[in-house]
Amino acid sequence: MSTTPPPDDPVGVQLIAILNDPQAPEGDQLDAAMDLEFHSGPRFEQSIFEILRREDFSSVLAQMCAESLAGIWAREDRIDEEFFPELRGPAIREVLGILGARAPHLIPEGLRQN
Repeated sequence: MSTTPPPDDPVGVQLIAILNDPQAPEGDQLDAAMDLEFHSGPRFEQSIFEILRREDFSSVLAQMCAESLAGIWAREDRIDEEFFPELRGPAIREVLGILGARAPHLIPEGLRQN
């Protein structure tokens, strides 16, 4: 049984809307970022990529989005090889930590801990 929601997942769409609403309270945005891990699809990943870039990969929101992104990748047993090299700062540390715990085989060779 797959737990991947359909691409038109209304909850996931609402989470992205909260993350992109500059008037949304920070706590709501952080909760939305954490909950995104359980929603999959290109639309959600692209939105996470945009938020990470907007937040310069370093804010608390970026770290929460990076955790969700890594959770999605671990669950789906893949990474986005085009976006992965863009990751830096606290965001890459979050991604590597989650992947290291859940799917270490997905970490690119040069970044793996021995």
